[in-house]
Amino acid sequence: MKRLLVLAPVLAAALACGAPEAADLVLVNGRFYTLDEQQPWAEAVAVRGDQIIAVGSNSEVRKLAGSETETIDLDGAFALPGFNDAHVHIDATGGLLTGANLLDVHDASGFTERIGAAAENLPVGSWITRGDWGAYERWAAGSTGEEAGGEWAAGPFKPHRDMIDAVTPEHPVLVNKWDRSEYLANSLALDLAGIDQNTRAPRGGVIESDATGRLTGILRGSAVGLVRNVIPPTPFETRIIQVKAVLDEARTGGVTTIQDLTTAPQLAAYRELQRRGELTVRINLRPTLDNVTHTSALGITQGFGDDWLKFIGYKAWVDGIMGSSGAMFFESYDHDPGNKGLVRQIMFPEGREGAAMGMRLNQHYTDFPPGNLEILVNQAVPTGIAPHIHAIGTKGVRILLDIYDKVLHEHDMVDSDHRWRMIHAQVVHPDDMARFGELNLVAEVNPYHISDDMRWMEERIGHERCKGAYAFRDLKDAGAVLVFGSDSPGTNAARYYLNPVYGLYAAVTRQTVSGEPAEGWFPDQRLTIEEAIEATTKGPAWAAFEEDIKGTLTAGKLADIAVLDTDLIEVGNNDPAKLLEAKVLYTIVGGKVVYGGQPH
Repeated sequence: MKRLLVLAPVLAAALACGAPEAADLVLVNGRFYTLDEQQPWAEAVAVRGDQIIAVGSNSEVRKLAGSETETIDLDGAFALPGFNDAHVHIDATGGLLTGANLLDVHDASGFTERIGAAAENLPVGSWITRGDWGAYERWAAGSTGEEAGGEWAAGPFKPHRDMIDAVTPEHPVLVNKWDRSEYLANSLALDLAGIDQNTRAPRGGVIESDATGRLTGILRGSAVGLVRNVIPPTPFETRIIQVKAVLDEARTGGVTTIQDLTTAPQLAAYRELQRRGELTVRINLRPTLDNVTHTSALGITQGFGDDWLKFIGYKAWVDGIMGSSGAMFFESYDHDPGNKGLVRQIMFPEGREGAAMGMRLNQHYTDFPPGNLEILVNQAVPTGIAPHIHAIGTKGVRILLDIYDKVLHEHDMVDSDHRWRMIHAQVVHPDDMARFGELNLVAEVNPYHISDDMRWMEERIGHERCKGAYAFRDLKDAGAVLVFGSDSPGTNAARYYLNPVYGLYAAVTRQTVSGEPAEGWFPDQRLTIEEAIEATTKGPAWAAFEEDIKGTLTAGKLADIAVLDTDLIEVGNNDPAKLLEAKVLYTIVGGKVVYGGQPH
């Protein structure tokens, strides 16, 4: 791999006579998979400013090099449009990357090590929160859930503040178990909250002590609020540090656009990084749907922003997640009789008490509240900003299909270019599959969920219901436009990685990262590598109304390019396990190399 400056004397002379301006950057000797139907493959690409100006042969593109042109010899490397991750939680990903990731921790030494590392990364006085310890304690990462085991040898791991006090003398800690059943506070956090041996827990809460009466740091129920109430908002510069950690993760994975669930503090951080010239990935903005009243009043419509920060959708939820058995189904979970899931977030119109609250389904509350989500979707219609709504279980999926069906028909929009999305569409009832095409919906799916969630899917909903799980082939054949998102950093029950190769691998193999099962889990739902790549590049650009500037390597589009050491098409078709070994050599955003030179 050679990177050098080249001089083209003939072109330089021509430029002096008024010929067109030379390229700023030329990439040659590559294997470019362009996703442009008119020219699927090329050897070279030329860039001027932030745009591609030519795609073609080495000889054609070299003619555009001038005396100041930077030329990178790709030495046969594979290149394609920069990856576009359609589902990232940047704030949570940044918090995990700079804080304590305890998902795969369930022993004292690992707990101490991870918490100590977070303390070293964060400024003195910063709170260390979340953690989600024990998510992989019962079923390890890479498990199919079929092997023997799956139970604890001596009960689940239970941490103690003594494990972390020595490594966090200046960092208050409140971390939680993956299922939120327990939280651990260190001594500093307990002191800040005024909790000691004499503190009585509020009703519904537990402040745990050992046999001698000494506090263990474990809090449950309402007692957690005693500590939460003293945690200050995330400082702005800490938020900047967290976002920059995500930018680094993105560029090392060849990701050039992220579609984010965006809050006001996050947007402020993005704008500040843009002002500093430190934004190295484009961010598509998705505020929550309950903001529509304010944003529509301000005249914010589809595409508001620029090529770096742009509004593309409103995010909302119907149900919970599979990891905590909260996705909504018509029948109970197999492992939890009586539980059919939960309404994760009831999207109330402005002024309604209870907005953004989750409500557990039970015998007194067994159906989705009518009207609330529908009202807000209707309010979004005039803005042109598409609703992007989370639905996972069969009942959650049908609820959302019914709402979309009703609103689209009321506004005579079914056959329009609306590009409304269902996020996850994780378990679809067979009676509902055709409706995705009939309503012209985008299915924003997360293929790596297959590789990770396989460990407990059949235990929870059984083999028959799993036939509709992550049914990408059926969704595509039904007419849905598939777009892939990593769902980074994951949930309280799982870790999902920003690097796109994990999603490509899962979509093509339907296996765990350890290659199980050998034939793939419901292998009839596999996608080809070409289809999977389209769902990480061209598809997300189209779904965000950005197909004119992104998604293919075509003259006139933004110069957002990923270069890898592995031919994804070749290995995807012949040896897909090697997808997980692929490394990014260069990431180029707007014609600037933001990552390159050394494999990571």
